[in-house]
Amino acid sequence: MFRFLRWAKQLEVDTIAPMALVLSLFFPFYVSVVTVGAVAVMTMVNYRMRTRALESPYGKLLMGVLIAPFFVSAIYNNYMGMLYSMLVLAAVVCAFYLRSVMTGALFNRMMDAACVASVFCAAIAFVQKAASFAVSPDYRPVSMFSNANYYGMMIEFLVIIALYRIFTNSKERIFYGVVIAINLIGLYLCASMSACMGLLCAVLVLFYLKKYYKWMAAFLTFAGLAAIFSLLFPILFPRVEAIDSTFGQRLSIWSAAIQGIQSHLLFGMGPTSYQLIYRVFDGYQTYHCHNLLLDALLNYGLLGAGGIGIYLFIQCKVLWLRFRNHICTDMNILLAAAFTAVVVHGVTDVTVYWIQTGMLFLILFSSTGICADYVESKLRLPRLLHLSGEPAGAYARVASYLRR
Repeated sequence: MFRFLRWAKQLEVDTIAPMALVLSLFFPFYVSVVTVGAVAVMTMVNYRMRTRALESPYGKLLMGVLIAPFFVSAIYNNYMGMLYSMLVLAAVVCAFYLRSVMTGALFNRMMDAACVASVFCAAIAFVQKAASFAVSPDYRPVSMFSNANYYGMMIEFLVIIALYRIFTNSKERIFYGVVIAINLIGLYLCASMSACMGLLCAVLVLFYLKKYYKWMAAFLTFAGLAAIFSLLFPILFPRVEAIDSTFGQRLSIWSAAIQGIQSHLLFGMGPTSYQLIYRVFDGYQTYHCHNLLLDALLNYGLLGAGGIGIYLFIQCKVLWLRFRNHICTDMNILLAAAFTAVVVHGVTDVTVYWIQTGMLFLILFSSTGICADYVESKLRLPRLLHLSGEPAGAYARVASYLRR
């Protein structure tokens, strides 16, 4: 009886905590910070939860890599970097916890919650735009995300999440279609050009992996027409005229960042390092490097960025194995599309490096915890991707499990 009560209590936590996490991302960032911190502490103080969370493949490697920047930041009196280091570590702990408890039903429930919450965020953006239009027609609404580019990154994820749910829950395709339309209007209002390009590539990858080639052609046609209209009628897309100035700013930022990387090559200076070096190297004043690779190298150095790169490489192999063994294919496609959005957007901005956007991406990553035992056993083989010698019975057992 007592065992059952403990199990029921744990089950409730493992449902409420993930839902609280995803919903907190659509409130002001300090709500997200408190929620992420609470779930991370809950995970680390509970032996059972901590043990399960740290079973994630090479998770301890990533944790070790992410602890070091806290001390590096302290050396350079980078107090904001110390706070960021703790927050990134907490977000990763949450991701490992989610991965350890994730199920298909819970994941889809979280995606639906994100879709519903995005509609309210879009409504807030509409009100912000309407309230400021008379005084400042160029104002870019931020909704609940502190910055218009953060909102744009969230929209990238939300559109592909809604597409994923159309594929997996076709009975509600009208609702998800409305969510997509509303979020695209939100993207137009926040006018994030990097988000537009990231979304374009993410949707193309999603359609390609789904083998929806006609949808790819239709989407490319729509994107091409939008580009033509932006050139013919720039008043409809005023941000297009700012490309020259924004690109010049980025060249200044990237130049200063490269010099900063060269001066702190191995360990970097901790998160938010750009704010410490832009004056020294006469760079444009801003918060980060506006390039994901440069920002990682400046913040974490070659050693830290290399460790993160190794972890990402391993997770890409895990994702490949999941594709190859037809495990949760639609979720894998969603994650691949989200990763594409991050990489493409990361060429000109670092908006994923924020608690709301970054945690939503980590929630998508947590889907790799579903039916993970079979795939993770392959990580211990000398040849990770060599499955031809796998006994037919083992694969049949996994296929049988997935059909339940």
